[in-house]
Amino acid sequence: MTIKDVLTPGECADLLKLISPPNDAAWPTATVTAYDSSQILDPKSRFYNRIFYTSRALADCLLERILPHIPPDVVTLKDAPDITGQFPIIRNETWRVSRLRHELRFLKYGPGQYFKPHCDGQFVDKDGARSYYLTVHLYLNGAEDVEGGVTRFAVNFEDPREGKLDINPTAGGLVVFQQRDMYHEGVIVTKGTKYTMRTDVMYEKI
Repeated sequence: MTIKDVLTPGECADLLKLISPPNDAAWPTATVTAYDSSQILDPKSRFYNRIFYTSRALADCLLERILPHIPPDVVTLKDAPDITGQFPIIRNETWRVSRLRHELRFLKYGPGQYFKPHCDGQFVDKDGARSYYLTVHLYLNGAEDVEGGVTRFAVNFEDPREGKLDINPTAGGLVVFQQRDMYHEGVIVTKGTKYTMRTDVMYEKI
């Protein structure tokens, strides 16, 4: 689902100013965690810049604005196999939104940068909250600043006959989508710079 105007353009600009390196320093290039926990570059799958910014206050503020738009049967997951898979149903589990993940990932795509088709990674935090179910992707600028760079969802990205869903960046808007089997990509930016933020909806078992 998409939600418009979660932040104002001014709030988006303030947020970018808050997390950006001082003196216009370069953003770090995004890496991948290898099997031995080392960080490696993998330009075949992703080529963009990324900053991690941890803030409970900011995550809580964002959730406060997002939560009224989320349907009740997604706020509390019970017998929802499309989102959770079958195991929580077999175990008769119920999961409820508890917070957003405090580690916020800010992404910067310049011309020629992209993120190839993938499913989002999942986390279990120390308090037992898990991010297995939903991603929040917030756009910090829009189509007036960038060409290309849509968020594209598809089953078969290589087949031009297969249907695809493109979400265009809109400053202050976001897209919320399930993590299970939801393949998506950040299409290559051809002009300008695209800024986004990604985090996870954390659920607790009740």
